[in-house]
Amino acid sequence: MEEVFIPTLSFWENGNTWYGSLGQARFFLQPQEGALTVQLWRGPLTKELSEILEERSFSLDQEGLEQLAAWLTERAREMNVPQNQANT
Repeated sequence: MEEVFIPTLSFWENGNTWYGSLGQARFFLQPQEGALTVQLWRGPLTKELSEILEERSFSLDQEGLEQLAAWLTERAREMNVPQNQANT
């Protein structure tokens, strides 16, 4: 499985938001008060039509971006396990 793409620190320092996906994992990233907040849901529907499964915040620095990318990649792996393998 691929890894999640997260834009660079300067992207977030300018107040930009980001939607992304990896398989069935969908996420929305938004800088808020010195942190980067992520909302995670299962696709294929948009955020507004889905149940948010998790919401977390990471520090808005290089270490926080690395932690966020690792967390999202792991969550995407978990969400993309075929159902017959998830129960074994």
